[in-house]
Amino acid sequence: MKNKFLALAAFGTAILSGVILSAPANAQIAPSTETETINVNVTVPEILFLRTITTADVVITPAELVGAGATLTSNNSTTPPSSTGSDKSTGSTLDTVSPFSVASAPVEKTINDAYIVWSNSPTGTYEVEITPGTFVSGTNNLTVDISGTDPSTASITAEGLTAATAKDIVLDVTLDAAGKAGTYTGTLTVDAFRPD
Repeated sequence: MKNKFLALAAFGTAILSGVILSAPANAQIAPSTETETINVNVTVPEILFLRTITTADVVITPAELVGAGATLTSNNSTTPPSSTGSDKSTGSTLDTVSPFSVASAPVEKTINDAYIVWSNSPTGTYEVEITPGTFVSGTNNLTVDISGTDPSTASITAEGLTAATAKDIVLDVTLDAAGKAGTYTGTLTVDAFRPD
């Protein structure tokens, strides 16, 4: 009985194998493809990073104060350094016109590489506003303004977050009757922003 069962099982397996092997290829289930898209919103934050120097030393030289015909001799051993000079008027009439040019225009001084801004502004630009404080030496005041040639008065191109260009600050220092010799201390407030 056992041998008949094994023979029957072997016969059944042979028939089943034959059916599988002889089945046509187009009878198999073909793979299917479905495609969908996902909407993804990536939000990049806006960054505006300002870095400034801590201290700037602005030195006005005697040569920046004289006009035509004035010759000065410097004495750097004094604090602040001093200069002296003299000349003669022609004939017996004293020339009362100042040999110094400070009365006609302010002295323009540049603070090189004073600040730098990293920005990924979506408008591609940012602005900088520089405000001078009060400059004093003892009881004396000095007029210091941002020069009209300073580039920070215009819109500045945002260069991104990895590379940026350092910017200068250009000052107009007015030396008039109040501009006495000495070291004047004051501040410049630098505001970097993107207008709305």
